[in-house]
Amino acid sequence: MFTTENNKGFTLLEMLISMAIFTIAVFIVMTTLFSITNVQKKVIAKQSAEDNLRYAFESMTKEMRTGKKFHCGTSASDVSLTPQNCTFSACQSSSLNCGVSFTFQNSALQTVTYQVVNNQLVKSSDGNPPDCVSGPYINCQKLTSLDLVIVNKVNFYVSGSAAGDGLQSLATIVLEGQVLDPKNIGTAKLNLQTTISKRGLLDQP
Repeated sequence: MFTTENNKGFTLLEMLISMAIFTIAVFIVMTTLFSITNVQKKVIAKQSAEDNLRYAFESMTKEMRTGKKFHCGTSASDVSLTPQNCTFSACQSSSLNCGVSFTFQNSALQTVTYQVVNNQLVKSSDGNPPDCVSGPYINCQKLTSLDLVIVNKVNFYVSGSAAGDGLQSLATIVLEGQVLDPKNIGTAKLNLQTTISKRGLLDQP
């Protein structure tokens, strides 16, 4: 009497094919997971940068709205309380480096200046250009963080600041910046703009 045993199993070829398919599936899943994680980090970094810039803009807007004697400077050393306009159209048609500095007198009668120094938006309140190098940095309040955003350029455009023109002083801030990728691969660009109108039509002495 003969018996036939039906022993079924995987052959070596089947095992190799199964392992290959499993490896490919795991690779696809892990690649997708890493991509999602990287995108999430980029979104968080950009959101943090936007929050930092929003805080800086709100801080400037609040102080500038109640200020007077708007002076649009053409260089980092151009700090003055002599009212000076630099409109967008005039700056575009001239060779001057318009609006790299903005100085005004705040409600506490401090001479405040905003500039970009070392890729950061900074503020001084002692009537001098911000000194962020020699220290102890008493006149260099940093409004943005390099860990969150790199400020490439800020331009201030001012109109209506001339004495006796009967116009309301307006200041427009245009900022160009970038957010570094968490892995330093590429950047996300940021372009922000806001316009501040001074309370009251005329500057009082």
